[in-house]
Amino acid sequence: MTILVTLGPLLLALLAGYWLNIKFLSEKFIQTSLTWLTYLILGMIGFSIGALEDLPNKLVTAGAQALIFFAAISVLAITALWYTGKHFNPSEKLLHTQAKAEDVKISFAVFADAIKTLAFVLIGLVIGIFASDSLTHVDTIVTYLLYLLLFLIGHQLQQGNYRLRKLFLNTQGLIIAFTTVATTLLGGLIGALVLDLPVTHGLAVVSGFGWYSLSGILITGLGNPVLGTTAFLLDIGREILALLLIPVFCRINSHVSVGYSGATAMDFTLPMLGKFHGADIIPTAIASGFIMSLLVPILIPLFMGL
Repeated sequence: MTILVTLGPLLLALLAGYWLNIKFLSEKFIQTSLTWLTYLILGMIGFSIGALEDLPNKLVTAGAQALIFFAAISVLAITALWYTGKHFNPSEKLLHTQAKAEDVKISFAVFADAIKTLAFVLIGLVIGIFASDSLTHVDTIVTYLLYLLLFLIGHQLQQGNYRLRKLFLNTQGLIIAFTTVATTLLGGLIGALVLDLPVTHGLAVVSGFGWYSLSGILITGLGNPVLGTTAFLLDIGREILALLLIPVFCRINSHVSVGYSGATAMDFTLPMLGKFHGADIIPTAIASGFIMSLLVPILIPLFMGL
């Protein structure tokens, strides 16, 4: 029953957005709305964190937890993806190029989004520290904004429906996504045991698969701001490291590059993947990233509700 109460409304909001055909919601309008709604929610999450008692210790706790989960996920995922790339992708083509100065600039340009995201969280954090009584019922507001966010995400998925069939028929994308999800969840299990956390919390915190702007929001909105901070730090660190290491990973195989990029393989890290693996990698990257992105708003509420 607890699972239904937690997951039901969130999944319903996502499905409603996917099923309802609202013509005035253009792709550009949804993209802009999602961007600013995400910033607003992250700012309010920062506020909730800033209003916590014993804040310094809780931030240290979140950071330490993120490092443990990060280490477990990285070791397992890279090892497994190296194996699947070697044994299940016989047509692997080493189409990577030598990194040039302009290639590196592409990756650093993407960091602007991460920096902007951190800025909104920090602004909310400062306000929460010095004016914690200025805003009440933050958790309730975040919950309703979260429903709206998932509704818009669902509608965004509907607008890209013409690609769904090809995405789920991309064999390499499916192998990469399955391997990454399995090893990530195993890393979450190991991290939870090491940190003496509930196993369900460990599984939830790693289920963002690099989608930092949603994982932290979901977990915090479900009543655990410290764990939400852990998820945020874990996923933003994963995205940044993926961007930096794609030129290295591409020399191993495409499974490692795409899989370690997680959900971001379909957007943030896609330009770098295309640059170092060639255009042939794009359908696989989009398929893998899409499947993981689809799982995030399902798995996190599911595990948090168990």
